[in-house]
Order: sequence, then C-alpha cells, then structure tokens
Amino acid sequence: MSLVTSLATAAPDLATATTIQAGVLDWTSSTASDLREVLRVVAITVAVLFVVFKAVTSKFAVGTIVVSALAAGVFIWIVYNVTALRDTVGEDLPGSAPTVEYVDSPAAPLT
Repeated sequence: MSLVTSLATAAPDLATATTIQAGVLDWTSSTASDLREVLRVVAITVAVLFVVFKAVTSKFAVGTIVVSALAAGVFIWIVYNVTALRDTVGEDLPGSAPTVEYVDSPAAPLT
C-alpha cells in the first residue's frame, strides 16, 4: 500500500493544473497585447530616426527628406493598420470560392 499512497500524493491535482494553465494563457495574452503596443512605439522611433539619418547623410537635401518621410509614413501606416488591411482584403474577396461542377455528357455520335 505504500506504493499506492506515494503515487496518490505525487499525482497532480487536476483542478489546480487547469487554474495554472488558464493563468498562463491570460498572462501570455496580456503580455502579447502589451508587446504589440511597445513594438508600435519602437516602429515610430525607428521611422523618425530613419528620416533624421537620411537627412543628415544627404546634407539636408529636401528631396531625400521628403522621400524618406513618405517611406517612414508608409511603414508606420502598415504597422498600425496591418489588421485593417487584412480585413479589407478579406472583405473584397468573396466569402467562398465559386464551385465548379463537371457534368459528364454522353459522347456525341461520330458521323
């Protein structure tokens, strides 16, 4: 009986295990949401530094600054609207692909 008793005490409690798993999933979800916001701030910082870098390396040429600012703006727009862009493309496509039906017709008589 000592073997059965030791196995019973060493077995995990299922109620506690599900609570721990749910806590891990909640923590992962909240961490991912927080990380998304941090990465957006980092993306803006990188875009601004890119424009400043291009301005300094081009000796403040207006054309280079405008083009790099446009590129940085597109980058920031993509970072903030990647889900909206995906949803827009999904709305433009039909919900389901059209079905193609193949109908076998009897062979035409050869004359």
